[in-house]
Amino acid sequence: MASSSLFASSPVLQTLAPFAKNKPTPFHFQHQFGRHPFQGFSIKAQTLDFSGTFFEGGLGGEDDPNNSSGSVATAIEEKEEPQCPPGLRQYETMAVLRPDMSEDERLSLTQKYEELLVAGGGMYVEVFNRGVIPLAYSIKKKNKAGETNTYLDGIYLLFTYFTKPESLEVLETTLTMDDDVIRSSTFQIRKRKY
Repeated sequence: MASSSLFASSPVLQTLAPFAKNKPTPFHFQHQFGRHPFQGFSIKAQTLDFSGTFFEGGLGGEDDPNNSSGSVATAIEEKEEPQCPPGLRQYETMAVLRPDMSEDERLSLTQKYEELLVAGGGMYVEVFNRGVIPLAYSIKKKNKAGETNTYLDGIYLLFTYFTKPESLEVLETTLTMDDDVIRSSTFQIRKRKY
C-alpha cells in the first residue's frame, strides 16, 4: 500500500513531464512527522545528446572533412613494435627526476641509464620524456649529503626495453641510489592474447 501511494503521488508524476528550458533542476526532500518519508521527494533528470561530438568521433576524427591533419591514433598505430628476442622480456621503467635539473643534466642522466641497460644485455631501449608533471602527493627525499628535499613535481621519463630478468637488480639499485631520481618503478609488459 505504501508503494502505490509513492508512485501515485503528484511530485513523482510531475517529474515525468518534459523539462522547461533554462530552469534549474529542483531537488526537494520534505519529511514531516506522520507522513511517508518519500512523499515529498522529487528528482528531475536530463539526458545529454552527444551526436556529432568527440564521443562519436565527429570532432577532429578521420570522418570529419574539416580535419586536414592525420589522426594521432593512426600515427601511433603505424609504429611497428619489435619482436621480443628469445631469453629476454619486455619491461618499462618510469623514473621521476628532480624538477630543477637542467636539460644537459637530464640528457646525461638519460644516456647513463641507456648505457647501463645496454651493458646489462638490454635491447631496443627507448626513452620517452613526458616533461615536468605535478606529483599526486609531495615526496621527501634525502640525498647523500643528508639534506632532505620535498618535491611537488618531477620530470617523468619512461624507459621501454627488452632485457634479461637478472639485469634489473643493477638498474633498480642504481636508480634508488641516484640523488637525481625521486622515485622509480619497473614493470614487466605482458602482451594480451585476444
